[in-house]
Amino acid sequence: MDAKFFRKYSDMIVEVEAAINDAWFEKGAFSTFKKPAVEKYEIASAPGTVETLEGPVKYDTGHYIMTGPKGEQYPITPEKFREYKDDLGNGECTPKKIPKVAKLADHDGILHTGWGDLNYIAGNDYIVKHGPGDYGAVKADIFAKTYDTSNIQ
Repeated sequence: MDAKFFRKYSDMIVEVEAAINDAWFEKGAFSTFKKPAVEKYEIASAPGTVETLEGPVKYDTGHYIMTGPKGEQYPITPEKFREYKDDLGNGECTPKKIPKVAKLADHDGILHTGWGDLNYIAGNDYIVKHGPGDYGAVKADIFAKTYDTSNIQ
């Protein structure tokens, strides 16, 4: 899944080339992982759209609709669920301890992903790299609650 970064300049949006993205992301990034905590989910019985904190994201039947620590919701595919979560049953799971890389956003922008556009704000959101070409945006307060922050420099 290729993610593209876009920067907002006034009322224009300008795409930043992938090579620049990697260079930007690596400078100041740190290693992290999701903290072990019970998370709630539902499995979608029909396609729809969920209003995430970063903008609307569409989902299909069978996608997992996760509920975060502040009641926010976001969808993930069944494949990503199995890759990233340990299912406890009865609508509960825990994150697997998978190394990730993160960086506090230093500019406002939009992260275009295969599942939707995620808006991020400088100093208020972290960009998390889950794997090659797989990025997400996480609000700083939620990041502090759900990710290990011992490696932040």
